[in-house]
Amino acid sequence: MKFDDVLREIGQFGPYQKRIYLLAVFPTALLAFETLSVVFIFYRQPHRCALPDYHGDTYNLQNDTHAMMINLTIPLTNGQWDECHVYDNISYDVDFASNASGLTPYVTNGKQQNGRTVDVNTGRSACRHWVYDFSVFETTATSDFDVVCENSVQRAVSNMMAELGTMFGVIVCGFISDRFGRKVPFYVGGLCLVAGGFGIAFTQTLITFNVCRFIIGIARICVFLNGLVIGMELVGPKSRTFAAVAIEIVWCGGELLLLLFAYFIRNWRWLEIALSIPSIVLLFYWWLIPESPRWLASRGREDEAMKVLERIAKSNNTRLPKIEDAHALLEADTVLSFRNVVRSRELIVRMLIVFSNLFVIVVVYYGLTLNITNLSGDIFINFTLNVILEAVAYGIPYFLVDRIGRRPVYCASMILAAWIVVALSMAGRFFGCSAFSIIYLYGPELFPTVIRSSTMGIGVTFTRIGGIIAPYIADLGILVGGRFQNAIPLLVMGSPALVVGILSLWLPETKGKRLPETLEDLEEMKRKQGCVCCRDVGPPDVHELEVEVNRNLTSDKIPHCHKA
Repeated sequence: MKFDDVLREIGQFGPYQKRIYLLAVFPTALLAFETLSVVFIFYRQPHRCALPDYHGDTYNLQNDTHAMMINLTIPLTNGQWDECHVYDNISYDVDFASNASGLTPYVTNGKQQNGRTVDVNTGRSACRHWVYDFSVFETTATSDFDVVCENSVQRAVSNMMAELGTMFGVIVCGFISDRFGRKVPFYVGGLCLVAGGFGIAFTQTLITFNVCRFIIGIARICVFLNGLVIGMELVGPKSRTFAAVAIEIVWCGGELLLLLFAYFIRNWRWLEIALSIPSIVLLFYWWLIPESPRWLASRGREDEAMKVLERIAKSNNTRLPKIEDAHALLEADTVLSFRNVVRSRELIVRMLIVFSNLFVIVVVYYGLTLNITNLSGDIFINFTLNVILEAVAYGIPYFLVDRIGRRPVYCASMILAAWIVVALSMAGRFFGCSAFSIIYLYGPELFPTVIRSSTMGIGVTFTRIGGIIAPYIADLGILVGGRFQNAIPLLVMGSPALVVGILSLWLPETKGKRLPETLEDLEEMKRKQGCVCCRDVGPPDVHELEVEVNRNLTSDKIPHCHKA
């Protein structure tokens, strides 16, 4: 008897299971806070160079004389004030008594303007101080740390630090999880989330800001993965599809709450404090959630594993069947040699296609999300539309993949994302999110059981690499500049999405098919299905598919990599 068989006997989603599941997935909303808060914290405010030697300068025009000083000092670029340069050798003699408006600029060796001699120097130099438009936010990290012009890359560096923290967290939390259980890294991740969030709110330099982002990167992967394992392991096969969808909805709920916080709190430091306060509840999770029963059984702690199962049975008014050996509930591990893997051309092709898709999906998702600050229009409306589209995009695939199939829905999502991302960023993100939700269902079904976990584990690394690159692509237009700066990031994201979407047509359809157990099964699957234009051969073994998918989902070795 396996764990799923026990859950079928004692109840698949009873009161106790629902409570633990909700506690386990609730932090997903908190992770959405810290992951996407940079959209508002690093909001790209309109700005220009500050007037030299004038400490009362503001972005908004004060009077006609102030406007004249700006026009004499700041070059025009495409009809707008240059954000990064001033004319050389500009100086002012400010005489408050000589002008009703309070300001009179004096420069020499030039031409007359309004009765004054003004310089006509056309040389330019980069400015070191800026004034910002505070009409949307009272203050942002962009304005506090001057993350503009040559320093614009610092925004991408900050986001990269969070992704590096996530990569580091995958290694560290994975080791801790195997040695000490799921609760330990989950709790440590909660501590890191609290420390990193409040640390950002009170930081005074970009260096410490980035250190805190690195800590948050560690926290979000430790909290998400281990919370997911604890929650999903207690859910029976019948309710597991709902549980998988609910996680994505919780993420979207976190995005909506983030939007409300950002709308009513326009100071980025107070916003970060408000977003960090709810994470304090994670400090009490040690006493609220149980240890993974699978891990307990694997470590020979059968009595503790049985206590968790007994709580489930009691809450469902059922009786726990007699289990002679709790360790026997676990699936046996099978090892496939590296030599056999590299000899299979079909397996190598599938790996390359899936890994490239994982990389591109994360680039598109994060790239378009971070690019919201660069879009025209109201940032709050743009963010709201993105969240609504994301929620719909997560829901639709779950109604289509079991009717149409994984391959057509996934390929259509990626190809449409590539086309539409160039014309309409939000619609492109819609299909990108759709592909995001399918790849973690479709990907594991493409590989033999003996290497399924390790293969998807390698895929997680590619998602983190994509997450590191995505911020730079989102800001590529700002860094490059020019007439087409808004189109450059979309083209860079859309082109590879089109390529990997077409390459995915090589992959076989897995809907209703028996999942491959060995390399021989994998080769047989390809021979039966042939090319993308060929019809599938052989009746589907739906029951065996369900059993295998359910067993695969409960495996504590498969890293279900979310956006966290």
